[in-house]
Amino acid sequence: MQNKPETDKQQGKYIWKFASAGKDNEIPAFFSIHGISPLVAGILLRRGIDTEDKLKHFCYDTPADLSDPFLMKGMQAAVDRIILALQKKEPLVIYGDYDVDGITATSILYRFLKREGADVRFYIPARETEGYGLNLPAVQKLAEEGCKLLITVDNGIAAADIIAQAPETMDIIVTDHHLVPEKIPNAIAVLNPHQTNCRYPYKELAGCGVAYTVCRALALTLHNEAYEEDMELVAMGTIADVVSLTGENRILVREGLRKMRYTQIPGLAALLRAAGIVKPGEDKPISVEDVSFGLAPRLNAAGRIAHARMGVDLLISYSREKAEHIARNLCEINVKRQAVEKGIYEEAVRRLHQLNAEKADVMVIDGHGWNPGVIGISASRILEQYNRPVLMITIKDGIGKGSCRSIPAFDIYQALKAQESLLIQLGGHKMAAGFSIREENIPAFRKAINDYAARVLSPEDFIPELELEEYLPLRELTPRFIHELEILEPCGCDNPRPLFASKNLHVNYTRHMGKDNKHFKCMFEQDNISRQGIFWNTGISSPCRNGDIVSAAYRAEIHEWYGENVQLICKDIIIRPEPFLNRDKMVSFYLTVKRVMDSEGPIEEIQHQVADRLKPSFSFQEVELMFRVFEEIHLLNRRQRGNETYYQYQPAVKKLDLFTSSTYCKYSMRG
Repeated sequence: MQNKPETDKQQGKYIWKFASAGKDNEIPAFFSIHGISPLVAGILLRRGIDTEDKLKHFCYDTPADLSDPFLMKGMQAAVDRIILALQKKEPLVIYGDYDVDGITATSILYRFLKREGADVRFYIPARETEGYGLNLPAVQKLAEEGCKLLITVDNGIAAADIIAQAPETMDIIVTDHHLVPEKIPNAIAVLNPHQTNCRYPYKELAGCGVAYTVCRALALTLHNEAYEEDMELVAMGTIADVVSLTGENRILVREGLRKMRYTQIPGLAALLRAAGIVKPGEDKPISVEDVSFGLAPRLNAAGRIAHARMGVDLLISYSREKAEHIARNLCEINVKRQAVEKGIYEEAVRRLHQLNAEKADVMVIDGHGWNPGVIGISASRILEQYNRPVLMITIKDGIGKGSCRSIPAFDIYQALKAQESLLIQLGGHKMAAGFSIREENIPAFRKAINDYAARVLSPEDFIPELELEEYLPLRELTPRFIHELEILEPCGCDNPRPLFASKNLHVNYTRHMGKDNKHFKCMFEQDNISRQGIFWNTGISSPCRNGDIVSAAYRAEIHEWYGENVQLICKDIIIRPEPFLNRDKMVSFYLTVKRVMDSEGPIEEIQHQVADRLKPSFSFQEVELMFRVFEEIHLLNRRQRGNETYYQYQPAVKKLDLFTSSTYCKYSMRG
């Protein structure tokens, strides 16, 4: 197998990187015991599933295999304080966040406490006016309103200074999953699996996963029973936050998706219907993609251009009528969000051109009055188009709020830290960050961060990589194989849906399709096996032409149309270079022609027979050129018989000089 990136690239977006671990190793026998084919076993080996025990955990773990919640540092103190609040009927407030993880974390804990009879309400800060996390005015106001216990979800770990200033009449419990800073809040309890000396073995829980772990600990203490309610919400928040879908997250998402199809949570059921994911008469399972592209954008939209409390109101509602109303509103808000984002994106691209920054190492794009809740989406779209770090800045009253998206080779948080003197504040991590800046400092900041990038980036860093499993011949891509890949589900971060590549594919059919012909369909053929290829959102361009010989990178899936058929969702394509002729190729062609025809035959029939025997080594275009060469040196002559043209083979009586053919001269000088 070839592990190096493709080098004969004529078009395409990516450097192809192939997984190496386990490729040439012997497949352990335990895989066959569990009915797993060598192909799928190889994928699992490359993902670290190299013992039977790991395989059993990967395939068969259930919620019963989740770790003891009391292993999480601070859990006992948190449970004791919450139970005291329940016993004393103290007013509690859950302080959440405006993204899907924060919305679901808030809803999970609220629903549990409400079932236990708690005097509980929730608070979600407004994105535009309050920003992320705890803010002192909100904390003080909640205390004035009588809150005795404040529980943060999906935030709070970085709020030590604010918590230190909180009124003494209110206790605080922090539950979070973000990276732990040096200064940890002084609270009744701090729950975060990333803390030093935290014995909870799984560290990659989302904020909703930590909140759910609190509920599990409370259920064990109060009722001596496992808690498995609302796992649908845990799955939704975990998927939306793009955390690792391994270990406990894999258990939570797999079980949550299974329960989601027939959920008893009125708000979630209403949103599934409103989004068109669940339809009358259909019984298909809910997928990770349904959550990522169907549910999550609608919940996120509220926090971006309205208020995220709508999302919590939806998920905690027990009224079907109210839930249906909120779900419809969220769908309408999402449509508005799409329109707002489209407008900002178009303005940002125009601003990029005004700045002549299309080739800048870092694209710093500023504009007035852009919605700060949406600019991150626009930044992601521009990054996808140019594969360069993108910093979108929306300016209001002389202050710019920035949202950043980056490429793997450029740590955007460290890049911002290096320009800290020009900024008001900053925060984030390697791939995404936020900051604020005075408007007059933007030009200097734009220059400074590009100077920084010039020192740390190379031209290769701007070429995105495509991680592939291995090359497969088309004959391996059967419905049975595609179904077997379902063992990998749910797929996501750290357990991606596998991508494969095939080479020496002959393209023998192409056409544009869909609304405005913006998608592209073709037929790949290899060794008399055909598979349909689909390219989404190509616009008017054609990724390949009829007759091309290509290598394609793709995700294989089942397309149900008059039965099950394998369809290749193509991510990239490499077209074999322009035709090149040499003596060895002409000898192969000569021997094939002699085998196909004795003296004469219909031209079209002869051409197809020769081409079929020579593919995939030669493209149709090369075969056509070699026929032309043979005509020019008079080894083949055309004869007309009625309405049909025939080739007549004329054996050579002397040594032939290929360079007497102008076609051979033209195409043998290439390369």
